Amino acid sequence: MQVLVASFKVVFALAISLFFIDAARAQATEVETDAGVVTMVGTVEAIDATQQIVTVVGPNNNWVEVKVGPEHLKLIKLKEKITISYADEVAIGLHKVSTPKPGDSIEQEETSGMNMNPETVAEQDWVEATPSGATDLTTIEITDTVAAIDKKQRTITFYGTGGKTRTIRVDSSVQGFNQVQVGDTVVLEVTRAVAVNVKPV
Repeated sequence: MQVLVASFKVVFALAISLFFIDAARAQATEVETDAGVVTMVGTVEAIDATQQIVTVVGPNNNWVEVKVGPEHLKLIKLKEKITISYADEVAIGLHKVSTPKPGDSIEQEETSGMNMNPETVAEQDWVEATPSGATDLTTIEITDTVAAIDKKQRTITFYGTGGKTRTIRVDSSVQGFNQVQVGDTVVLEVTRAVAVNVKPV
């Protein structure tokens, strides 16, 4: 009988410890990806009510701009934490921007007196625009210098001011991805992230 009770205590203690380990893991997981839908806990940094675009900053200062519906917009408040699930933004077009070669006289004339250095260039924000001829806001163009590449996951990361980062997945149909290198300036045509679910934390 004592052996049975002792065995039960060991099994019970093990079950309780596994429960707390799983709970701790669940709290630590702030970004999850499942079949193109990303779920993360982040802070609302900006709200564009007219365009229904919300800027959310997540773990490691990674930023994303998400198109939300009116039902989600009314749940969101500036500087508050939310759990947001969204269809990830995906690059469906890519081209490298040719940059002047060192010693190019035109480039030297344009940048003379600007006191530009690598740190200043690295701190520039990505430039976002609506593609010419676009009739809706579901596709945007992003131009910036590549800070990191993950060839296996097919992602390109840009750095912005204040240490923020933006990582964009490049669709497998897009040609030229394998030729992109860190330091290249690229223009990506990107499908905007669209909210699937939003709830306050």
